[in-house]
Amino acid sequence: MLRHAMRRFYDTGAYTHHIGDEASGLFGLCEGSFGVMVANRRAGLLLGHIFRRGAWFGQGPLLTRKPRGLAFRAMEPSTVLYLPLGAIDLIARELPDARRRLMSLSEYNQATVIEAISDLLLRRADERIAALLLRLCEADTATGPVTHVVTQAEMAEMSNVSRPTANAVLRRFARQGAISIGYGTITVTDAAALEDFLAQEA
Repeated sequence: MLRHAMRRFYDTGAYTHHIGDEASGLFGLCEGSFGVMVANRRAGLLLGHIFRRGAWFGQGPLLTRKPRGLAFRAMEPSTVLYLPLGAIDLIARELPDARRRLMSLSEYNQATVIEAISDLLLRRADERIAALLLRLCEADTATGPVTHVVTQAEMAEMSNVSRPTANAVLRRFARQGAISIGYGTITVTDAAALEDFLAQEA
């Protein structure tokens, strides 16, 4: 994969591809973060999740070769390793087990989708926001504070609450020391406090 992969850079707001684009290759996130954009019949394009360093995405059309069903937008300047479809086909011919291993990414990303749906089923807005903050941290290997390049409006969108509600909840978590809020960023400083909050509300 490393022999065939190409390094690509995306500036903030740039898309790797859009919904409906023809099938292309696979993306491995080296630095930065990408928002997963989903199409909603009533509300249009919505931010559903944020992938962080170490994530792989774009595997959907590898077998079906159908048009893209999701879009991915750089939340900050980001670097990926891009593996074109032709290279994937070549690797699959060289290594018979390669395609199965690549498609195992679908299982990993499906688990993220299930967790996102589960988070949205929480009744209270503050629970949904706490669960979202923790979900965004999961892919990061850092042991200390984790900073997300995300606005409070985007947090409201991903947790399906109004912007004023999201702002109020985030300010409360900040006063409690669980997070700190910067310009276009939210840093989880005490993930255990958010975990304890959700456990108490369960």
